[in-house]
Amino acid sequence: MYPYDRPGMTWAGIFAHRQYKGLIESGAELKVVIPVPWHPPFPFSALHPDWKKQAAMAYPVQRDYDGITVYHPRVANMRPNRLMKKTYQQRYVSAIVAFFRDHKIQLDPTKDIFYSQWLPDAAMVQEAAHMLGVRSGVLAIGDDVLIYPKEKQVNFDIVKKTWTEADARFVVADYLGKESDQLLGTHLPYDVIFMGVEHDFFKPGTPQEIAQTKQQYTIPTDKLIILTVASAIKRKGWLDLLDAIAEVKKTNSNFMQVAIHAGASEFNLKEEAAKRGLADHFMDLGEIMPAALNKLFNVADIFCLPSHWEGMANVVMESMSSGLPVITTNVCGHPEVIRESGITGILVPPKDVPALTNALLELLNDEGKRKHLGDNARHFIVNEWGNFQYNAAKLYRKLESVLTL
Repeated sequence: MYPYDRPGMTWAGIFAHRQYKGLIESGAELKVVIPVPWHPPFPFSALHPDWKKQAAMAYPVQRDYDGITVYHPRVANMRPNRLMKKTYQQRYVSAIVAFFRDHKIQLDPTKDIFYSQWLPDAAMVQEAAHMLGVRSGVLAIGDDVLIYPKEKQVNFDIVKKTWTEADARFVVADYLGKESDQLLGTHLPYDVIFMGVEHDFFKPGTPQEIAQTKQQYTIPTDKLIILTVASAIKRKGWLDLLDAIAEVKKTNSNFMQVAIHAGASEFNLKEEAAKRGLADHFMDLGEIMPAALNKLFNVADIFCLPSHWEGMANVVMESMSSGLPVITTNVCGHPEVIRESGITGILVPPKDVPALTNALLELLNDEGKRKHLGDNARHFIVNEWGNFQYNAAKLYRKLESVLTL
């Protein structure tokens, strides 16, 4: 996944991109290689649904995104499948190997390393790395540890092989490293590399900037704004949030819930809000381009993300960096960024609507508490958590140490 200028995909891989920018600033010469399935040219691409889908995506062989060149070598993809003698995984690996051969890139095992995020796909990248004689580093980010390997045995086997054979193991939250050890029955070394926050970008706005943004998006100026940024899927806690807001409305109706989301949806947020009598207290802004998201954080008074599970929700860190009081759940990596509930944010149990209701009411009714939490959150992110460059520099040093072993 990598950001692509298409609806629903502007956020795909944005956090990986920011980390890669940090690696480059630390001194890395970095290439982003993302194989995609081949399709024939039109009109032949219309002969098969998979070809048609790939043609609609229109991935170029090479593109530039925010100063980074992204390569898309083609994975052999003939139809019907019986024409293919190799599995998709084997063809994916072959595409990576062919990329370096075709570009006449001579890899140096003392200087080069393949680094990949999301463990299932990392298995193919890792295999290509070892075929080409270089080492591999993998990063676990969430569902690849918490969900994917528990779905079926073959998934478990892929994750176990990838994790145990990696030359360097990284996680975005210590929770994921411990969970990997427990799940796989191993005690392998790993390093925690936080994604970081661009705290010079995600920072409190001026009154004039906030007024302009509210006018631009027709956000009411006479109500407190509760902001949630998350895919419209159940595990992000949207239904719990809407249930809690319906309860909040019974005693305090001076608020507007603002929703930002992108990608696949499991339900219609506007319809779910209307079912709960919240039509006049709910705004669905849909997908917002990453470059404009900081403005929406600035118009909010409270940020709320009641996820059922997360590796480490980057929007929690971004909202804290923006000086917002945050309400989120005490799951997975969240206690690693909100280390003291009630000091730098508020943690509530997942799926606990009464606790979520109480937390929302507490902040809606207490301006001093909102300011206290928001100021503490901003201070923590800037002075302790660090930005993408700071955390990428730690990753760069770790990768360097692997190459000298």
